Amino acid sequence: MMEMLKTARGTDIYRLTPARCNIFVVSRYDRQIVVDTGISFDRGRIESALSRKGIVPEAVVLTHTHFDHAGNAAWLAREYGAEIVVQAAEAGFLAAGDSPIPSGTISVTKGLSEIGKKVSTVFKYEPCMADHVFENIFDLNRFGIDGYIMHTPGHCAGQSAVVIDEEIALAGDSLIGIHPGKIFPPFVDDSEELLRSWLKLLDTGCRTFLPGHGRQITREELATEYMKRTKENDESR
Repeated sequence: MMEMLKTARGTDIYRLTPARCNIFVVSRYDRQIVVDTGISFDRGRIESALSRKGIVPEAVVLTHTHFDHAGNAAWLAREYGAEIVVQAAEAGFLAAGDSPIPSGTISVTKGLSEIGKKVSTVFKYEPCMADHVFENIFDLNRFGIDGYIMHTPGHCAGQSAVVIDEEIALAGDSLIGIHPGKIFPPFVDDSEELLRSWLKLLDTGCRTFLPGHGRQITREELATEYMKRTKENDESR
């Protein structure tokens, strides 16, 4: 467990590593939730990290249901009694343990997306039913967390972000932080929808954005890239 961030209101956000995706624990006093769950191969590391910190999550929030984010949702629900929260467009995929791979945005990922669709059974995971399914906004105060989940489609139809204390947003795969200077995801189903979701993220007032993969992203980075891509889209019309 590493990289603890603390909001001005005292909420702690931890990142569990190493894992296929960023797995976060959001903690306020003695109440915790987990955001995203990695692949099933990560299970032992997740269990060890939670045990070391004495964390028993009340809820698991899935920013979306791709295999690298939802692979341990069923296990966390079973092992800890955690309630599963997911956006409505993703609930059926979670119940099936199978979520479609999004389209690639560059030549390499376009090819990977096509290959992945042909061998989709490789990306299946243990299915589970969601306890809470929402459309636009879900209030996290029921779990003792001052924050909410909001629908931010683009990467996929049910992609969502978790906003904590109006200061830090856990953005899932709406952003990527692996390569310096690049935050546009390599897999996106609807690029224009994604830009609208970026504006929604900026409208939260958050200063820090934690993506599903890689480093944290500043508000300035997101605003600059949003303006650049919006201008490019306008000029191409």
